[in-house]
Amino acid sequence: MRIKTLLTTQLAVLLLVPSLLVAQERFPGIKSLMTAEELETSGVNDLSRRQIDALNTWLVRYTANEAPVLQLENEEVLEVVQQGMTSRILGEFNGWSGKTRFVLENGQVFEQRRRGRWKITLDNPEVHISQNFMGAFELEIVSEGKSIGVRRVNQ
Repeated sequence: MRIKTLLTTQLAVLLLVPSLLVAQERFPGIKSLMTAEELETSGVNDLSRRQIDALNTWLVRYTANEAPVLQLENEEVLEVVQQGMTSRILGEFNGWSGKTRFVLENGQVFEQRRRGRWKITLDNPEVHISQNFMGAFELEIVSEGKSIGVRRVNQ
C-alpha cells in the first residue's frame, strides 16, 4: 500500500501543472505507465480507445486536484518509514531462535525473516521497528541494541 501511495504521489506531482489542458498534453497515458502484467490484471487492455481516453482525462483531473493531499500523505508515510515505530513485546521475551514471533503491545505481530539465534531473558522489552527503502522491517531490542530482520504477519 505504501508503494502505491508513493507511486501515486510521484505521478500526481508530475502531473500537477497550472492547466489541465497542458497536463493532458504531457500525460503519457495509462498504458505507458503500467506494466504489461498490470495492464492485463486491471483489464485496461480490454478497454476501448474511448474508454482509455476517458480514463486518462479522469487521471489527469484527479491527480491535479488531489496532488497536495497525496503529497502530504506521502510525507507522513515517509516520516513513519524513516523514524520507525516503538512498542513493547508482551510478556517474557527469550530472544529469537529462527522462526520467532514477536507479539507487540500495539497488537501487531512480526515474525523473524532472517536466520539466527540469540538468547536473553527480558520482561516486556521496548522494541523499535524500522523499515528500509526496500520495505523490509528490522526489529531492534532497544535496551540491548540487538536487531533482527522481521516481516509483518497481521494487519
